[in-house]
Amino acid sequence: MRKYVYIFTCLFYICFIYSVAAQENVFALENVLIQVMPEYANHPNDQTNKPSMLVGMHLSFRNVSKQKQKGAIVIPLPTKEKGFRIGYVAQYVNDEPEEIDYVLDLEKGYISFEVNKEIQSNERYDVVIEYYTKNIKLEKKKRMITYTYHHLLPIEHMKIIFYQPLKADGFKMTPSPQYYEENSYGMGMYLYELTKLQQGDVKTFDITYSREDMRPTYELLNEYHGNQKEQKNKTLPPMLVASAVVGGSLFSITTMIFTLYKRRMKNGK
Repeated sequence: MRKYVYIFTCLFYICFIYSVAAQENVFALENVLIQVMPEYANHPNDQTNKPSMLVGMHLSFRNVSKQKQKGAIVIPLPTKEKGFRIGYVAQYVNDEPEEIDYVLDLEKGYISFEVNKEIQSNERYDVVIEYYTKNIKLEKKKRMITYTYHHLLPIEHMKIIFYQPLKADGFKMTPSPQYYEENSYGMGMYLYELTKLQQGDVKTFDITYSREDMRPTYELLNEYHGNQKEQKNKTLPPMLVASAVVGGSLFSITTMIFTLYKRRMKNGK
C-alpha cells in the first residue's frame, strides 16, 4: 500500500486587523519553492531509527492592496500524516530567516502565525516552514514514496525539488525531472518547474530507490566534515546546484541544507 504525502501548500487565508480589508483579497501568493528530502535528517526529538522525510516550504506573498496590512496567516499542513512534526517556522527579514512563534492545530490540520510587522502596499512577505513525516515505505533495502501535490489557488510559477539521499542506489523519479544536478558527494537534485497552476490541479511524483545505510544524509555529511565542534565556525562547502528565484530574492536550492546545518551546530545537535 502506497503512502501518500498531501501538501496543501497554497490553501491559506489572512485574518486582518481591519474588517474592511478582511473582505478583500489583499495578499497574493506570488511564488512557491518546495524542497522534498527523504532520509536527509530526523526531527531532533525523534529517537527512532526509522527514516523520515523532511519537507521545506518557501512561500512568497505580496500585498496587492493599496493599504498596509497586518494580521495572521493560516496555512493547512498534512498533520494527519504518519510521524508529522514541525521542525522550523520563520519569516525572512532582509533575506535572512528569523524564527517566529506559531500555533499548530493537529486536529484541524493547520499552522497559524502572526505577521509581526506591517506589510506595505506592494511589499513582499516571505516565510519558510519545515516539517517531517514518516511516509517512506520500506521493503528491506527498497524505498518507495508517492508524493502528491494538491494545488488550491492560482499561481504563475513554482518549483519542487527532490533530493537524493547519500548512499542511495537506483534512484528513480516519475515523471522525469526537467533538470538534474549532482554534487561531489553524489547527492542528486531533481527540479520540476510548474507554471500557470489553477485551483484543483494535482501533481503526483513517484520515487523509488535502494539504500542499505539507515543513517540520515545529514549524519553522513557530518562525517565528511569532521567533528561538529571543530567545525563550529565553518559552513558546508558550496554544492553544485542550480538556483531558484522566489519572489524576486535569490534562494540557493540548498538553503534548507545550510540553515538546518547551522541551526544544529548552534544547538549542539
